[in-house]
Amino acid sequence: MFYKYRNDSQYTEMIFTTGKVHLSTASALNDPFECSLQEIGKDWIDEQIVTMKSAAVSGFVMSAHRAIKKNSSFFGLSSNEIKDVLENLSREKNLKSSYDYFKNIMIKLNGNPPSDCDNFFSNIDSQLNDVGIFSLSTCPLTQLLWAHYTEDHKGVCIGFTPTEGKKLNDPAYCLQVSYSDSIPKMSPEGFKSQMSFSMTESGGMYASSYQLAFSDETFRSAISTKPTCWSYEKEWRYVEPIGGEFPWPGKLSEIVFGLKCPEERREYYIKLAERNVPNEVFLYEIVIKSGSNKIERIPYKLEKTTPLMPLETEHINQDGNKVIKLSIEQFSHEIMELIKKGEIDEALYQVDNNLEVSPDAPHLLNLKGMALGFSGRHEAALSMFQKLDKQFPNIADNLYQQSCALEALNRDSDAIELLRKANELDHNDPSIPFNLGVIIIKTGGDINEARLFLNSAKLMGHPRAGLVIKELPHLITNQA
Repeated sequence: MFYKYRNDSQYTEMIFTTGKVHLSTASALNDPFECSLQEIGKDWIDEQIVTMKSAAVSGFVMSAHRAIKKNSSFFGLSSNEIKDVLENLSREKNLKSSYDYFKNIMIKLNGNPPSDCDNFFSNIDSQLNDVGIFSLSTCPLTQLLWAHYTEDHKGVCIGFTPTEGKKLNDPAYCLQVSYSDSIPKMSPEGFKSQMSFSMTESGGMYASSYQLAFSDETFRSAISTKPTCWSYEKEWRYVEPIGGEFPWPGKLSEIVFGLKCPEERREYYIKLAERNVPNEVFLYEIVIKSGSNKIERIPYKLEKTTPLMPLETEHINQDGNKVIKLSIEQFSHEIMELIKKGEIDEALYQVDNNLEVSPDAPHLLNLKGMALGFSGRHEAALSMFQKLDKQFPNIADNLYQQSCALEALNRDSDAIELLRKANELDHNDPSIPFNLGVIIIKTGGDINEARLFLNSAKLMGHPRAGLVIKELPHLITNQA
């Protein structure tokens, strides 16, 4: 079993609601690599550069001699001109000067330099930092991990089981971390590589960059080696060539509630798991071990979840196509990703297909309204949100969405009215007071009232509220 320690946040909720985990890039980790692949493989790289330069010069010389023998043109040079070039090249005293002469000749004759041998391996360190990493531990009882990664025991620990066909069961993607204060050693076989090729204007191909194979042992050692001071973490790493969102790497099997995780949040995560995880999830809690300052894991009062998701998430639809059944949250996440990418038509197609089966489903009406709004069809979006409002009145998020459509239609006074109503309801969306404050300012309303709403948005964590508040003195001066 592998455990992910998480604080209580929307990003932790998204592990359940999206069916995915987020792999951070190596450069964003709290333990950045102390070494570089160029440092690890310096001697090998130097040898490869010498080999590449020697091969380039030798190939040029052989081709030139072949052209002389056949009395054929060589980059537009006559046989005598080719002989002069070869004679000049033979006077160079070492490989460096020979390669530099060859390089200058190629630029003069061809307009393009040969492959840049000296910088050919320069991208391997950036490749190292682009790797996606999802850090896990084999132990759910490490107090330092609970303190560091769960906001002082207020969060949860999510257990993933390696299962057949999943990445945690594949040694190519699941690496045990080695703890050492020395940099990894270079593999005797050198780097496993994948060449990238580019095309010249004349259609010729040339090797343009060097990329390590993801299976390269030295590369894998670099992304799975940490200083010994981190050894208490007992870490394993699920890795991908790049960072981003990827499906659960194993079966989501356990939730361990932190010592200080509030009861209502425990119930919330249980419901999330029941709606979004197709299998039973065993539940545990951390308590202080009697008579000690140690912690232990015991079964929660509810032993396991009762999944509402179908165990078989794949099925064949009426058209004979294989489709994946998603929870409401997972489907909503996928549609929002399409909207963010600008793939509005695909988002609407998927939503409309589902609306044919469930024409009054609130999450579908909300998604369609958002897709219409993002595509600039604000009247249609407003109509969709108003339809939703008739079914489910006094929902803060729906009132907010209606206000966005109204503002886009230049109906600011109507937007303010709905935002005031939404802000009086129970909600945790900082965009509601933020938009309310901004539109009040925009329409020449009371700056002091706007400040109250903006301060509320700032306290709730809106990223732009503080910047707008700083501009208020300037706005007051202009109004005066």
